[in-house]
Amino acid sequence: MIKVFLVEDEPPAMRKLERMVAAEADLQICGSAATCADAIQGMGATIPQLAILDIRLPDGTGFEIFQALGEPRDLQLIFLTAYDEYAVQAFGVAAIDYLLKPVSQERFSEAIGRVRERLASPSRALEKYARRFLVERRRAAYFLPVDSIHHIAADRNYALLHSDLGEFALRSTMDALEKRLDPAEFARVSRGAIVRVAAIREVRLSEDHNYVLLMHSGEQVACSKRYWTAALDRLL
Repeated sequence: MIKVFLVEDEPPAMRKLERMVAAEADLQICGSAATCADAIQGMGATIPQLAILDIRLPDGTGFEIFQALGEPRDLQLIFLTAYDEYAVQAFGVAAIDYLLKPVSQERFSEAIGRVRERLASPSRALEKYARRFLVERRRAAYFLPVDSIHHIAADRNYALLHSDLGEFALRSTMDALEKRLDPAEFARVSRGAIVRVAAIREVRLSEDHNYVLLMHSGEQVACSKRYWTAALDRLL
């Protein structure tokens, strides 16, 4: 059975969602919520394999729930909404579907079929580090490939992902991001900066005897001697 968690703030829509889930023989509802806060708590306690999330909720969005949970790679997501303004062609990933209300049972079953395929894929068990991040821009959500990121900078409660596709803000700490990135590809070079090693064009020594990294993108990233020395020890 596939454990499913439902997040929907409108009772009629929740009842319809429950009926559609019940029509799929291998789905089992393990919990439900009407707010982001309750969803984060409930999903953390039940560890579902699939979450079906309304996007607009009283205290935030379904995207925020996914990010607050640390974007777990073992969790399949289906976003459900009445607002087509959120539709994002950039999703294009079988692990995620986007259903526009009202949803037919046939369309719902199609999305569940893709979830089954992803859960049955043995390659998922081999994934250790993040290969993409779910980010938002102008009320749309995108999967940003990790391969496109050249450096990350801390900005209060957010991390700014500088990539070939532009700059995106992600609500996360640098410590949490560092653990999710492949250390063979990324290095922490200061308390507030992580860089893709392959994106470094040149290393210069600054007047204060710390290092400055010149990226292929033309940007400069300052790094502290302590972090840079530790990065070198690991990479060399």
